[in-house]
Amino acid sequence: MIIKTLNRSEAQNAMKEWVLTYPSLPEVGEDYLKIRKVIQDFNSQVRRECNENMSRKDYYIDVHIGILLYDYLWHVPGFNLRAAANDDFWRYMSIKVIPDVVAERWGYDNESHYWSKPARIWLRSIWWYVHLSWQGDMKTTANVLESPYFTTDSILNLEERTGRKGTFINVYRFIMYYYSHIPQQILAQYNKNTKTQQDDLFRIIMKLNTAKVMVVDPALYLGGEKEYVRSLFLDAGVRV
Repeated sequence: MIIKTLNRSEAQNAMKEWVLTYPSLPEVGEDYLKIRKVIQDFNSQVRRECNENMSRKDYYIDVHIGILLYDYLWHVPGFNLRAAANDDFWRYMSIKVIPDVVAERWGYDNESHYWSKPARIWLRSIWWYVHLSWQGDMKTTANVLESPYFTTDSILNLEERTGRKGTFINVYRFIMYYYSHIPQQILAQYNKNTKTQQDDLFRIIMKLNTAKVMVVDPALYLGGEKEYVRSLFLDAGVRV
């Protein structure tokens, strides 16, 4: 696969064309036709597993399409972390390759989830949510992300807390692991004592990390990144 991209102006024009021709799909090369079919099948598979009464249905869809997309793209020749970090690649995927899948989740004319706001580009968002939460294999990662404590807000909270010194990926993965294993009664009591929803434990841990990495290198912390993350929870008043 040759990595194809759309810059902001190209994406804006392509989006207008997609809206005008909806629900027809754009023409793409053979490689991307194959990718389109595979991701469409992922989408159908995950949605078959859902029902209208499922709690956190949108989160379930985001996580499970994200995990399947994450695993699949790593097996596509030519895809790499550099492509994953390129917003223009996700714009191309969103508007040219599988706009129908994005439309089923966000509507066919929701520009922010196709191209205009990088942190909100849906495919980019769910891929990186899985990458930053990865626990070594699909099943273990799914077990962590299926924790009842995570919601669609968690996806944004995890990705939008990148500090000025970059993202310490293993730190994020330990945060997700430990948070998913906090006993429900402890978390419920903690959140009960907060003043607003903005003060829940997950947000506080992410804020603490953003501040702390400015003065502490997690890899050099006594005990390494794992103990660094445990110290974040301890600072917030929770022992993990």
